[in-house]
Amino acid sequence: MMKKIGLALIALVVIGGIYYTTLGSTQIVEEMKKEVNREITEAKESGFIIEDREIKENRERFVINFNDTKKIANYLKDENRGINQSDVELLKGLKVGVEIEYMPTAKDAIACDIYPVTLPKIIYEGLEDNSSIKSIDKIIKDKLLLVHINVNKLLSGFDGYMKDIDMSDESGNFKMKNFVFDGEIEDEKIKNLNQKIQDMSYEVPKQIKMGISNLKVFISNPVDKDYNNNTKYTLESLKVKNESNENFSLAINSISGSSQDTQKGKLANGTAKLNIASIDYTANNEKTLLNNIDFNINMNNIDMDALMELEKMSSDNAENNFSIEQMMPIIKKIVTADIALDIPNISLESITQNGKKINGFKLNVSTKVDKNFDWKLTQNDPLAITNIVDAKMNIEVSKELMNIISSNPQAMMLMMVMQPVDKNGAKVYDLEFSKGSLKVNGKPFI
Repeated sequence: MMKKIGLALIALVVIGGIYYTTLGSTQIVEEMKKEVNREITEAKESGFIIEDREIKENRERFVINFNDTKKIANYLKDENRGINQSDVELLKGLKVGVEIEYMPTAKDAIACDIYPVTLPKIIYEGLEDNSSIKSIDKIIKDKLLLVHINVNKLLSGFDGYMKDIDMSDESGNFKMKNFVFDGEIEDEKIKNLNQKIQDMSYEVPKQIKMGISNLKVFISNPVDKDYNNNTKYTLESLKVKNESNENFSLAINSISGSSQDTQKGKLANGTAKLNIASIDYTANNEKTLLNNIDFNINMNNIDMDALMELEKMSSDNAENNFSIEQMMPIIKKIVTADIALDIPNISLESITQNGKKINGFKLNVSTKVDKNFDWKLTQNDPLAITNIVDAKMNIEVSKELMNIISSNPQAMMLMMVMQPVDKNGAKVYDLEFSKGSLKVNGKPFI
């Protein structure tokens, strides 16, 4: 959610208007000032309160106040779906300073510094001592959360960075180094966005230390409200170490993934892929290495209007205690759109524990909904709705891994009831759920 807010602020401050390279320097400044004025006017109409505005020849400064969270939520829901009133309510009390410089360099039309002037009230409510309050005050005073943005003269691209962070207090230390980004602008919208973080870490002395290295993220059409975008990311490593107990450490290495979302009309499709080269952890004096983990998922024919209704119902009911009967109209919309969820692959290639290597497992899942389901059945038995979904799952587990699993008494009892079959040296389950009944390897499961 904060990513969407940040992108909205970038668009609010720097994107828009038509720029001609033949304009002189003075004319360029005046043209950009007009554009900023237009964006500020739109921001006011959308619920953002503009305060303390100061205008000079080639510079200006103002503060964006997020107090009118209801109006802001309505605006952001229109611009970036997935944000509801309860999300935006967390920003109440937030004030963001914006400093603009026109024509800062020969190649840039505008440069902006964006930083919090006051943090959300919910953060201050959680503070119990003066030292914590002083730490927050230092963040504000030193502009430790400052983001700098440059936009080129053609308004076709931008780049920037977040200020390096090195914060320490009695509770711990947080560091972030080399957070940079750049992107392309097309038709007054952000077309592509690249983000990189070299290092980020958090440490509580003599307790725990965690950090990530070399995170890279690419997003196409990041502010497209119709969910037409692609995302790619890589992470060199994520490490966690318990410094009070040398018997626990975790290292996740070479993470890579991608996702693609498309929408046509009210229906959206999405795919996601994740690969982890290895997970290395130590616990209770045992060293374990998980090699080559894959996860793929596809979702098709998602009725976005129905999801928006479900989101609104959830937002309007903070306790989430609505009944199946209340959800039934939304479920009908989702089902009649022929929604489908498939997991082509979840797999673990191998496990090495204390020097001994064994093969892992793989599974896949496919689902299908019954568009001709008789909804009258749910009037007397709401749980009859489970008959809507047909699902198939195939699981292949190596014999060595199955032996380890079966050492658990509960797992052993389940395996006695649901016996696998042998196939290509592995233990295999074919599960089929249809019309409320389950079959295991072709046999009804009672």
